[in-house]
Amino acid sequence: MPLSVPVDGQDSVKASTSMVVRAASFPAFVCFLCLAPVLSGFWLAGLQLNYDADDFLKLHEIRTLLANGDIFDRTLPGIVQPEPYVTHWPWIVDLPYAAMTLLLSPLLARESALGVACFLVPLLLLAPALGLYRRIIDALGFTGPLALPVACLFAMRAFFEFAPWRIDYHSLQIVLLLASMTLVLSTGRGAAFANGLLTALAQAVSVEFAPFYLVIFAIYVFEWASGGDRRRLATFGGALMLGALAMFVAVVPPSRYARPVCDSYSLPHMLGLAVAGLAFAAMPLLLGKGTGRSVRLLAILAAGVFAGAALIHVFPQCRGGPYALIDPYVRQNTINIFPQEVSLWRRPDVVLSPGMPGVALLFIGALAPAMLCLFRGTRDRAMLIFATLSVLSVVLGVCYFRYMRYIALFSGIGMLPVLAVLLPEASRLGTALGRRITAIPAIALIAPGTFLSIVLVLVETIIPARALSMPGAELADICGLDNTHDAYQWPAGTVLLAPPVLSSRLLARTPDIRVVAITNHPAALGQGRVYRFFDPATTDPRVMLDQSRATHVVVCDWREAPSPIADKAYPLASSLMTGRAPSWLSACPFDAASGLRVYSYPASAAGATACPGDLSGR
Repeated sequence: MPLSVPVDGQDSVKASTSMVVRAASFPAFVCFLCLAPVLSGFWLAGLQLNYDADDFLKLHEIRTLLANGDIFDRTLPGIVQPEPYVTHWPWIVDLPYAAMTLLLSPLLARESALGVACFLVPLLLLAPALGLYRRIIDALGFTGPLALPVACLFAMRAFFEFAPWRIDYHSLQIVLLLASMTLVLSTGRGAAFANGLLTALAQAVSVEFAPFYLVIFAIYVFEWASGGDRRRLATFGGALMLGALAMFVAVVPPSRYARPVCDSYSLPHMLGLAVAGLAFAAMPLLLGKGTGRSVRLLAILAAGVFAGAALIHVFPQCRGGPYALIDPYVRQNTINIFPQEVSLWRRPDVVLSPGMPGVALLFIGALAPAMLCLFRGTRDRAMLIFATLSVLSVVLGVCYFRYMRYIALFSGIGMLPVLAVLLPEASRLGTALGRRITAIPAIALIAPGTFLSIVLVLVETIIPARALSMPGAELADICGLDNTHDAYQWPAGTVLLAPPVLSSRLLARTPDIRVVAITNHPAALGQGRVYRFFDPATTDPRVMLDQSRATHVVVCDWREAPSPIADKAYPLASSLMTGRAPSWLSACPFDAASGLRVYSYPASAAGATACPGDLSGR
């Protein structure tokens, strides 16, 4: 019997081909296997990515939930200005971390289990985000095996929100928005019902994405007004109303049912969503098939205007947003100059920086789908919906810098049609995207984003924006996000007056202390005292120490020779950062590894003014 001898390498080629085919069948899984180690590697290397002070506060919040077990008690200990401090974040965003911590507690110590949860949960949320991202890409016609990996490459900035220990609410927020976008692309009633419930959940988590959900509302309304399935809008509206009521019961403590809160889900938000849902459910039943599109749109618009005016009349305190009632001094020195709270027009540090070409690439990708719709008409429903949301992301990002991080979500997908036009028709990469686009010049897709970027640069060059002023507290906070040693044993009863970001970090790492201020706006009273303490215009900074009953002052170490410029502009902050204490403060032993300067205030009425001990054993 003759032996069959395989051609050299034939089996390995077949195996490799089979592996590629299998990988192409599960692109979201493959992207997850690639992205998760990359994000973990960035974290292990100490790269900050999108981290901010909210991650410190979220850690403190999760610890508090685990300690008291009461989902309705949103009081956070250790924040004394004001006290009690009630967080504006709902318990929903803490639930995944608390649940995993409890699951791991039989195997690990509580703090170790919490650390594992903070590492793993953001990565686990990345998995559904990638799956939903792929569904959207498929709906736009890019079904090739490389469409998702290429989109993820351009959207990497947005996926930084899923890095380990990035435990703020933004990752959950992104997952919910991607799910809502996926559902609105479907024309089924079941998808509309699910989207109504999901929209209510998303608003209970945060109203930051409310503009995107308003566009989703408009899509359902416009399609019904244009002769679409009336039961689809009614189903969405009914689910929205049901979800709004369910979230109210789930999130709001019974003792606060009648108390309006403007910065977290409460009575005004529930009523707004419920009334909108009622209108969406009722209008298709009240206005029959014989009613024209204009009448339908006007009826919905009139109902919305009336409901909005009524809510503003009943809850006037929410008219100016969550920051309206904050002390003007605090608003001027914190929110009005905080980089993420201003428009891109006021950010020459971004527009005139070497990173501006990357911003231009974001704009090109995000605006390309709109140009595709203009050139090819509006017959492609999925592309038209996506283009509308994508343009909105650019408008929001330019007007309000906090939205810039989310443009990448849309730009990543928007770069697919750009590449489909730019790449030769016979190229392997073009074929692997799964959709060819013809009859449109590449310059038409690239022009809007390029034009917007050029306009931004020209305006900043010709009419430069006034640089954002830096208060003394911001100078003293330059190390706030650093991952350095600060393991001190503080005396019982310690109250720290420190810049807000640094205070948030110290509170997260040493839960037994108390701090005067943190970064979030409900702590505006403490922020005002901290900023006035470092303000050169304050005649006697000790007044702020006495009012806040602080026992210690903590600032970042300057690590360089004293700067005459800093000494002149910020005399107190600069002197404290370089170890030159005024007579009414006592310098504690300096630990260079911590990067912090600690001072005790012997005159504190609260006592506990001894210097802290070092837990590291040095």
